[in-house]
Amino acid sequence: MKDFILEISFDVRDAALDEIVQSRLYLTPSTGSSSIEINGTTTISAYFDTAGDRDAAAQGMADVEAIALHAADRERVDWLDRYQQSLEPLFIGERFVVAPDAALIPADTTRHALIVPQEQAFGTGAHETTSLCIEILETLDVAGKRGLDVGSGSGILALAMCRLGAEGVIAFDNDADAFAALRDNRVRNGVDDARMPIFIGSIEALRGGVFDVVTMNIIPEVIIPLLGEVRRHLGGSLILSGILVVKRDDVVRACAGHGLVLAEERAKGEWWVGRLRPA
Repeated sequence: MKDFILEISFDVRDAALDEIVQSRLYLTPSTGSSSIEINGTTTISAYFDTAGDRDAAAQGMADVEAIALHAADRERVDWLDRYQQSLEPLFIGERFVVAPDAALIPADTTRHALIVPQEQAFGTGAHETTSLCIEILETLDVAGKRGLDVGSGSGILALAMCRLGAEGVIAFDNDADAFAALRDNRVRNGVDDARMPIFIGSIEALRGGVFDVVTMNIIPEVIIPLLGEVRRHLGGSLILSGILVVKRDDVVRACAGHGLVLAEERAKGEWWVGRLRPA
C-alpha cells in the first residue's frame, strides 16, 4: 500500500502563508500531515490515500504564490507493526507470557500465552496494576469456575482466567471503544464467544448470577461506588487493582462496609492490589 504525498514548501518566516496552506489542506481529503524546517524553508508533507486526491489538492494550491509543490509516492510503513515486532515478550508471575504478536512467544515455553497488541489504552500486561492481578489469579483455583471482569478494557484478565481453566468469564466495559479490543483479543487468543461473553454497559445489566472470581482493575473512584452491586454477584474472590498504595486504606475500609475482608495483598512501586472475600 502506498502513501501519496504532496510536499508544500515556503519561507519559514511567512506565518500568513502557513495559515493559508493549512486552511487549504483542511478542505482536502488529506489523511494527515507533518512539517519540518530546514535552512529557512518550511515543508509540509500532506498524505493522501489516492494519487487523484493528492493531485486535486495540488490544483487547489496552484494559485497560492511563493510556494513550491512536489508530488511523491512512498510505500506505507506500518509503524505500529514495526514497533510491536521490536518488543520482547513479557513474563508475568510464574505461569504467563504476554506479547503483541504470536511470533514473539518462545516456541519452547510452558507458560500460558496471551496475545494482546500494543494498541489503545486498554491494558497489555505491562503495567503493574495488570501484572499484579495476573500474579494473584494464577495462585487461585480457577479451573471450572465462573469469572467476571468488570471494566475489562482489552480483556486481558478475562483471557487469563480462561487460560487458567475457567468454565466461563463475562467481560464488560462501559467504554464503547473497548468493544473492538475485547472482540479482537478474544479471537486472537482462540477463546470461544460462548466461553467469554462480552458487552458494553454497566454491571446492572447482569441482573443475576454469582461468580467465583471477580476482577476490577480500574481506579478507587470507580471501584468504591460499585462495591455494593459487585457484592451481590460475588461468591468467592474479588481482586481489586488500579489502586495507588496511598489509597489502600480507603478501599479496604469501603470493602469492609460491604462485608468484604482482605485475604491477600501485594504492591509494586506505587501500586497496590488486594484480594478480598465475603466475611
